[in-house]
Parts: sequence; C-alpha cells; structure tokens
Amino acid sequence: MSFWELYSWDKVGSKIRSLPGRLGFEKEDKLKFFGLTLDLETGAIYDNILGRYLTQRESIGVYFILSLYAETKVDIGESGELVSLSRQICPFVHCPNLRRNITIIEKVFGVNPQLLYTAAEPFNYKSVDIGDAAVKVYTLPRVPVVLVIWAGEEGLPPSSEILFDKSAPHYLSEETSAVCEAALGLARALTARLILRLAKDLRIEIPSIEVEFGGYGYICAD
Repeated sequence: MSFWELYSWDKVGSKIRSLPGRLGFEKEDKLKFFGLTLDLETGAIYDNILGRYLTQRESIGVYFILSLYAETKVDIGESGELVSLSRQICPFVHCPNLRRNITIIEKVFGVNPQLLYTAAEPFNYKSVDIGDAAVKVYTLPRVPVVLVIWAGEEGLPPSSEILFDKSAPHYLSEETSAVCEAALGLARALTARLILRLAKDLRIEIPSIEVEFGGYGYICAD
C-alpha cells in the first residue's frame, strides 16, 4: 500500500477525529491550526492564509502529521528549550524541497529581515529574540516552529535556522524516521506559505521562484 493510500482520509480520519478537546485543540466539529481549517466530516482542508483548499496530496500530508500527533498519550507541554531541525532532530536527512524554500527565504528576508514579521502576521506569530528577526509559529497546538533570519554582511551571505521545541518529537512519533518526515514537512509548509503570502500581499516578485521554489507540501516529497 502506498503512502498516499495508507494516510488517506478513509484510513486515518477516525484517528484524527479523536483530536477535538485534546492536545490543545478546541472541542469543535473542525480542527483549526496553523492557519488551516479541517472539516472533520469530509476531511476537506482550507488554507485561510493563502485562500484556497488543499489538493488531495497536500491534504494527505496533513493527515499523516495529524495521525501521528493523535497518537500522543501524555500532554507534556513545551520544554522551553529550542533544538535545531537540521543539527539535532534530523541531522542525517536531506529534504531538497525544503532546502529550495530556505534559499528563497534567505534571499528575500536576508536583505530586509523585518519583512519576516509582515509575512508571518497571518500566522499569529510570536517574536523571538534571536538573530536579526525570528518568529515562532504554532504549526500544531503543541508544536511551535521558530524561523530565524540573519541579514547578510560584507563577506557573509544571509542565513537562517529552523528550530523546534525540544518536546516536538514527543508529539510527532516514537519513530525517528516519522519525526523527521513530519518535522521537515511542517518546516517546508511554513517556509512556502511565508514566501507565497509575502508575494501575494506586497506584490513582491520572488527571485527565480519557478526554478528555486520547493513547493507547498506537508512532507518532503510530492
């Protein structure tokens, strides 16, 4: 059975329907998180930030992450300690689509880090005192992601870092490979949506977007 069949709404919808009233979700007939609204009856997911419904494949990526999250038995809360996605959570895993998005993130926000706050406004971000600009976005009620930008200086190009709370693996899976896939997918979706939202709001032409953009999916591959 393929990934797309294994995590279809028919396969994991019942597990996801266990989330209202648990792990930070409100007890409602829809799940609202990360600027998304998921209809628990149909499985349809609307992106309130970009103003469109997710495709079937995009939705399955979300179902995958939510099904892992729903397996969490104990709600331990945030630790307050940040860890690096690339150096601590997934040190040996490469995600080309995320890397392409990060390239654009560094080009756009590295020139003007304050633009990061403009792009992140619809995500109800919290400002973090790291680098030249940093935002904390709750991709799931118990899984915040921090995106940090450092502006380029003479002889040094712009750079960035993606950080998770140290508790993130507890909420994503007991299996390291699944934690990496989910964490990388959340980071890919966040970076893509920041880029697309900024381009839409400010009518900014994203450099080489057709070549460099790594897409909007919630897992590494499409």
